[in-house]
Amino acid sequence: MTSQDLQLYEDLCSDDPRRLAAAIRLLTQRVRIIARRMVLGNSGTRSDIDDVVQDTVVAVWQQMRSGSYEVRHGVPLDAYSASIVRNKWLRTLQKRSVTVPDDLHDSRTDAVLTEHHGLSDLEEAMARLGQACQRLLKLFYWEGYSMEEIAHLLGITMEATKVRKYRCMLRLGEILRKKTGPTE
Repeated sequence: MTSQDLQLYEDLCSDDPRRLAAAIRLLTQRVRIIARRMVLGNSGTRSDIDDVVQDTVVAVWQQMRSGSYEVRHGVPLDAYSASIVRNKWLRTLQKRSVTVPDDLHDSRTDAVLTEHHGLSDLEEAMARLGQACQRLLKLFYWEGYSMEEIAHLLGITMEATKVRKYRCMLRLGEILRKKTGPTE
């Protein structure tokens, strides 16, 4: 992270409205450059850029304010922002597409969420999971983070993140099956 990135990070975490406003403007400019290249280069329009920029700036700011973003030496803020832009744009393209590539989802674990369970059942089952599983699953399914982003946020490898998600989904499935009984 450069000294400019560090200053931007500090300004984004500031409670001073002027520093914060200036930091958000600067972050928005930097993200717009990244998003323009990625979106226009991958079937997007100029209006798509605005949506991706807004979503990315909000996500980066929230992660910094919440403390889930870790300042890492040698990792520029633009690289981190670019990964979020890429993932948000890929999700947008997936929503527009009729077919979703097989490698985007693990059908063995995602099936747990597509079974016929009420929202209250799912909330209750989530509450029975440990905090680590709750956080990982919420980041992936509710907040839409990629496995790469989650690995970065948790400070573990991508493979460890995949294994944890798989085990958490298995545990969630067990809890739901115990609550509702056999599904056949």
